[in-house]
Amino acid sequence: MKKRIIQLAAVAAAATMMFCGCGDSKGGADSSGKAEDYTIRMATMTTGFPLPMHHANETGVFSDLGLTVEEEFFDNGPTINEAIASGDIDIAGVGGMPSVSGAISNNSKVIAWMEDDESSVQIYARNDSDIVSAGKGSVEGHPNIYGTAENWKGKSVVCAMGTSSQYTLLAVLETMGLTQDDIELINMEGVSGAAAYKAGTGDLFVGFNPQWSEFYNKPEEYTCVATCADTDKKLNTVLIASEEFCENHPELVTKFLEGILKVQNDFYDDKEYYFQSMYDWQNTFGDCPEELAQYTVDLQVMRSLDERKALFEEKDGSTEMQDTLLSIADFMVDNAVIEEESKQKIIDDGFVDSSYLFEAINNLQTQ
Repeated sequence: MKKRIIQLAAVAAAATMMFCGCGDSKGGADSSGKAEDYTIRMATMTTGFPLPMHHANETGVFSDLGLTVEEEFFDNGPTINEAIASGDIDIAGVGGMPSVSGAISNNSKVIAWMEDDESSVQIYARNDSDIVSAGKGSVEGHPNIYGTAENWKGKSVVCAMGTSSQYTLLAVLETMGLTQDDIELINMEGVSGAAAYKAGTGDLFVGFNPQWSEFYNKPEEYTCVATCADTDKKLNTVLIASEEFCENHPELVTKFLEGILKVQNDFYDDKEYYFQSMYDWQNTFGDCPEELAQYTVDLQVMRSLDERKALFEEKDGSTEMQDTLLSIADFMVDNAVIEEESKQKIIDDGFVDSSYLFEAINNLQTQ
């Protein structure tokens, strides 16, 4: 379920940026240049990749663009999709798998690439596990994965279904010729799942950064036995917007993207600024050391504006952004998560929309 998280240190800053007014008119600006009177409802998760969204709101980047943004925190992508379906959220950062599911269920649009995510989703085992003792190198073509099919088969795995964690788990199992039927999946949201795993539930834990931070910080007790990157599968995080928000407030979508891109570009230009912002962000939700913040920054490398634009430029009838998400959709079809017809429907509906990103980048580069 979604939850609001309010930090005392951020209350004063948040109060200057969040207002209650909302409007029904289409996106646009009044004669003074101020964006329309509409409160954009933004969903973020307490992980590493939504930092630019949160930072743009907390530091006043959005308000400088004339935007009023209300931030709500969610546990995972599926709960965000539910909130979009109910009309409670306009725009959100999610993983690749929830972005496909959301496009199918809500007609939501993928409007920007957030960060690469292959290395950020990790699977941990306790050090007394036979998977750990078996070591690396037994899975042909995937030398960084620990254990063998025999070791993994029958294990109980704490993992949130419908998320990038499940995608990663399925991808790792596939490298060994296994499927989800070969393990016992304990469906738990990441933060709750991490707490349960720490208390002794399950043989393995799958989560995204920083849900696994405590395990990462205790190598004498836990070992990362696989990541999505170890499977050669692509995985990324994206910005999605509801169909209604895109149709009724197109200028606000573009303005919002300008704010996100400005922060991302600042992080790209200044690695120390990126690190310090990540450190502050992660410590909003717990006691995270500088080492973890640096590790996160190293995992989630920022791209330049031109690199982000190139991801959405059409070549041979498609784009890198669409191809990446369709490879995830194909994997979901192969694992009976979605139907082939659903995949074709989102292609026909144009679930990847580059128009807002191109306009936002052009606006930034011509300022």
